[in-house]
Amino acid sequence: MRISLLSILVFTFAMSPAQAEDFPLASCAGWDGTLVSRTGTDSSAAVMEGNVNQANFQEYCERDPGYETVAHGGKLTVEQCVAMYLKESGKDTYRSTANCRKGTLSFFPASGEPLRVTFPLPEDADVSCSSGMPPLIEQFTMLCPQAARKFKMLDGE
Repeated sequence: MRISLLSILVFTFAMSPAQAEDFPLASCAGWDGTLVSRTGTDSSAAVMEGNVNQANFQEYCERDPGYETVAHGGKLTVEQCVAMYLKESGKDTYRSTANCRKGTLSFFPASGEPLRVTFPLPEDADVSCSSGMPPLIEQFTMLCPQAARKFKMLDGE
């Protein structure tokens, strides 16, 4: 049993940033965060917390949806872009809570007011990229996969 537990601990703490799970934040042009913890999945008190790190900004600056880097007509190198966002937002943390039984999600961004949504969404709900809804939908499916399946929110179902 000790070997199995040790193997699990080594595997868990040896994950590279590329293997880390995303904390969905991006809607169209933004960056995603990195999931730090998730507890209470499929419960009335599901919680996930995340932050942003160099890998998140690296992906964002390489994709460069804001045309800030030289490769996309801007003035910054990718390295300068990453450094700028690390300085501006590198300490940001995020939190989402869900009551899976009620179908509710509350997202607490690094700054600004919390966003709240109740699932299932109305049929005419704006779920476009610009609405900001796609990351909230994804957060709910991560916290409440059983409810998401019930509401037919998972791909292929």
